[in-house]
Formats: sequence, structure tokens, C-alpha cells
Amino acid sequence: MQRECVFGVAGAVLLATAGITACQGDATAAPAGAARIVEDTDDEAVIELSDGRRVSLRYRAGTGLLERHRSAGGKPWSHSKTVYATKADPCRGIDLKANRATVTVRANFGQYCRDGEPPAESVAAVGTGGLGKWDTRIAKNRDGWDRVDIARNGKSATFSAKSSAGTTTLDWRAGKGFGEIATTYNKLGERFLGTWRAEDGSHQVTFRQSEVNVPASATVETLKGPTCTVRMDLINIWEDRVQPRGVKVLEGERTTYCPPEEFNSEYVVTAAGGSMELRNLGDATPLVTYRKS
Repeated sequence: MQRECVFGVAGAVLLATAGITACQGDATAAPAGAARIVEDTDDEAVIELSDGRRVSLRYRAGTGLLERHRSAGGKPWSHSKTVYATKADPCRGIDLKANRATVTVRANFGQYCRDGEPPAESVAAVGTGGLGKWDTRIAKNRDGWDRVDIARNGKSATFSAKSSAGTTTLDWRAGKGFGEIATTYNKLGERFLGTWRAEDGSHQVTFRQSEVNVPASATVETLKGPTCTVRMDLINIWEDRVQPRGVKVLEGERTTYCPPEEFNSEYVVTAAGGSMELRNLGDATPLVTYRKS
């Protein structure tokens, strides 16, 4: 995970990789009154807010994610509070960010996570005001949140993560807490949309555009021989090619190219208005050539 040292109320961010702690305790690195990271290790992060308070988030194996804070002037720390309870192993690093009196946290848990396996539990948490209460949302079996953006007034925040499929976001609002996780999937290029008929007349492929929380999809239907109708999500999308995933048989039984081989095939339209080809990944030789109906 990347660590963030937050400089200034406007939220300018200096990114540092895990294990680099040059920003720790460097009072000259940020303008007076700005939030700053004062500790950043695999197991604990501490941020100093613009009013001088300090907030600590740390992992405790077998317990989960713990929080404590103290007022300005080096007064005693509060008792530790469990922000998220889990028996899962913690990943490396905790990401803290603050704007005014709003503090956001990104943390992850998962078996063998410290050895490079993806997290199984991703934590998004927000504390405000006196930090006596934290809003927490857990995302299961995701690769964690890449970043969080806090509004200038500190009254809202958006956690986000990008992938080859699109962008997933989670919004938080003061007084309302977290909303629902939403994914905006990559849009198909216009060149793909519509129905394509195989030149041999054996089957056709129809592409449909993505919507929020619904990826773009393609339906393959046989036109000759045994009946086969399948629906496929299109997860990896580029301007001139798309790759199918998540095949679901709607009618009949699988046949050749209904569906194409998952994880090893792609549909390619090299130029708008041209033909489409089904290819194996890494091979420019077409398996099937299509014309738009």
C-alpha cells in the first residue's frame, strides 16, 4: 500500500512507498497548521491534525484495527477503540489523511497479504469532531481502495479504486455516513455497439453498453446447428478490442465460439466501420471474421 503525507488544507499529497519515512516528524515539510504524518510503519500510522491533536491507527493481530487520539500539547492518549474487529491477518501499512477535523483511514486484512496476496477485507473509515465515533465500511474480496479525496469543508469524502474494468467509488457524507459502493464500468467504443454476424453465418454477437454497476456485455447466438445463446460481461475494454468474462449460458449448450474461450480470446475492430475479428490473445490470426448487420 502507498502511504500519504498530507500537506495543507487543500489536500496536496506527497506519496511515499512502504518503508520510506522521510516525512515523519519533519515540521519543515508542511505549512504551519497543516495536517502531517508523524509516524508511518507497517503496523501503525499517526497523523497530527491542524489543531495539534494526534490520531493513531494501528493493527493488532487477532483483534483488528484500533484507534486512539490525544489533544494538543502532548497530553495522555485516549483508550484504544476498535474501529474494525477481525481475526484476519493485517496487511502492510495504514493510510491516513485529514482535512480540518475529518480523518480518513484505509486499511486491509487478508491471509498472506504481507507476502503479496490480495486483501480479503478492505476497511474505509472516517472520524470527525472529537473522534468519539467512527463510520466504517468493509469491502470484501477487493484489492483495497487506491485513494480517498476529502472535500475542502471536511463534510464529505470519496474512496476510490481503479481497475481495467472501471472505477469503483464509496462516498461518505457527514451526518449520513457511507453510501453504497458503485462501479462505473469502462464504456464500449461506438465501433463495437450493435450486432455482428459471422461471415460463415454460423452465429452472431450483439454488444450492449455499460451502466453504473452493470458492465458492458455481449450476447452470442447460434444461427445454424445446435442452439446456443450465451451472455458475457466485457471486463477488459480498449478502443479497438474487448475481452469477455463471466459467461452465462441462457439457452442450449455451448458450441464452438459460443462462447469463445474465456481468458484467452478477444474481439478486435481495428478501424471504425471495418470488420470484427475473434482472435486468441497474442495471436493476430482471426478465428472468425464478422460483418455488422
